[in-house]
Amino acid sequence: MKSGGGVLFIAAAQLVVGLSLLGIYEGYKKYYFSTFVDEEGNALPSKESNLVSSYESPLDFRSPMGFSYYLAIVNNIFAVFGLAGVINAQRELIIAFFGYNAAQMVIAFHYFVDLCTDVGVKYDGEPSKLSSFEQAAAAFIFLNFVLSVCATFFAIKAMDEIKAKQREDYNRLTVLSDTLQFEADQP
Repeated sequence: MKSGGGVLFIAAAQLVVGLSLLGIYEGYKKYYFSTFVDEEGNALPSKESNLVSSYESPLDFRSPMGFSYYLAIVNNIFAVFGLAGVINAQRELIIAFFGYNAAQMVIAFHYFVDLCTDVGVKYDGEPSKLSSFEQAAAAFIFLNFVLSVCATFFAIKAMDEIKAKQREDYNRLTVLSDTLQFEADQP
């Protein structure tokens, strides 16, 4: 398959993006628990901060940074599927990789827009470095969106290659079948 090199490149790049998102998340978690919680632990909570009390927590999957952790996990799983599928010629793994990337185009774009919006939203009690972590995560999410678009392009190309190969195999089998059925004329 000619598009196998493109799939390998995209899967490897998505694995790097997923690991980078994991690094950003872990950096934010370390900052949140070692610096922010210690600094803000004695402050009296306001009504506004009570409304968004768990929003900045890295352990809450509804928070932008918490969601990036789960997105990184799923991203890395399917990147490994893409790598293993091409290296071991496992069509099912490649199809799973392409299916994930079709969904990832929508998820990554929506999450990118959400993170860009969250960077501009400030509230009482917000960690001071939250915006910088959100900006870094947004950059990698956008890169993942671009990679998913490229993966979809390669998926379409790969499907055309598979159809052409199936057509060639069918033509070869029909010629072989005609050759085997040929009976010489008897005088």
